[in-house]
Amino acid sequence: MTFLAQRFHIVHTTPAWMSMHERVLLYGLVAGLQPQRIVEIGTFKGGSTLVMCAALDDLDADGRIVCVDPNPRVAPEDWDSVQHRATMVAEPSPEALASAAEVAGAGFNFALIDGDHTRAGVERDIEATLPTLAEEAHLVFHDAHYFEVREAIDDAVRRHPTLVDAGLVSVDSSPDQPDADGNEVAWGGLRLLRFRRHAS
Repeated sequence: MTFLAQRFHIVHTTPAWMSMHERVLLYGLVAGLQPQRIVEIGTFKGGSTLVMCAALDDLDADGRIVCVDPNPRVAPEDWDSVQHRATMVAEPSPEALASAAEVAGAGFNFALIDGDHTRAGVERDIEATLPTLAEEAHLVFHDAHYFEVREAIDDAVRRHPTLVDAGLVSVDSSPDQPDADGNEVAWGGLRLLRFRRHAS
């Protein structure tokens, strides 16, 4: 198969709350891993959907994306450009994961988790996503520098032998003001986990 990055330019214009490094890495992960079924938790304006769809288009593969967001705000013209691959489940996570799995028809090979950033919210998304995955899959978390997201991922890796931590694949960080409890706050960062249903 000849791969031509004809739609890579989308990283420059996509309405994603991601740094340029994160956009490039997300495109590269999808292009390299070649997932058949992607679930995205937290679509908002569809910026990351556009990047992942571009990578799938450049692969000239049959990959599909199921987007989960209770209140998506994707511009009509942007949705028009991805709807040949994407389906929206406009329901809150984690409840929507069952519907997303039905839409996919088989286990997801790739999950982008970028929804509720509270520790409890991330934990719920992880626990609801794991049963929907294929035998082998990858999970990517955005804003992995944020302490509640980081703690939820750390806890999941400790509790689930099926998860292997590949670490931060993008270390971009955007510091913010400390929260009300004085916790240091930083946004950004992509963290990658590998899932194997039958851990060795």
